[in-house]
Amino acid sequence: MLEALSKQITTLVIAAGSLFSSHVTPIFDNCSYRLQDDVLVFSGRIVNCYTKDIEQIMQSGQQILLEFTYRIHEQGSEIPLHVNSETHSIKYDVVDRFFTIDKTEERENFIFLDFNEAKQHFILLENLNIQHIDFFEEGREYFFEVTASLHPVYLEEMEKNIELMKYWNNKPATYRSPAFSLHDLES
Repeated sequence: MLEALSKQITTLVIAAGSLFSSHVTPIFDNCSYRLQDDVLVFSGRIVNCYTKDIEQIMQSGQQILLEFTYRIHEQGSEIPLHVNSETHSIKYDVVDRFFTIDKTEERENFIFLDFNEAKQHFILLENLNIQHIDFFEEGREYFFEVTASLHPVYLEEMEKNIELMKYWNNKPATYRSPAFSLHDLES
């Protein structure tokens, strides 16, 4: 009963708040890539990505999905040679008051009692496997892009989807690597 009441109150707060919502432009920060065990890996985090509305939804008990899509391109071509993605989810247990974060690349769930720690872990990519070194050919140059997008949240009480990307000015966060060659990765 407490959980149902909490969801109804949160839904009303979210609905009222979305009328006067603020927007942010998220960006990738502290980004790096390197070879690890013959695999190109990427690490980074998103900053400037939370608004009060997003934080309220995160604390409502709704599952929030953040999808990181990565694309490998040959230099000079906008058509990707390879596309893949990883999804992070966060869900607050309103009864027991903890956050669970799942990452498709990880084999374990992460539990947080502190909201700020959960928020920081949710937007963090650590050693994301982009591609095995065998994919890259000698004498060619490549770059990769990583984009981050929030999925909509369906609120049952309102029978409505909330488009979380509107809080991000409807633009995903994007990182584009400098051009590199197989030789650059192996150096």
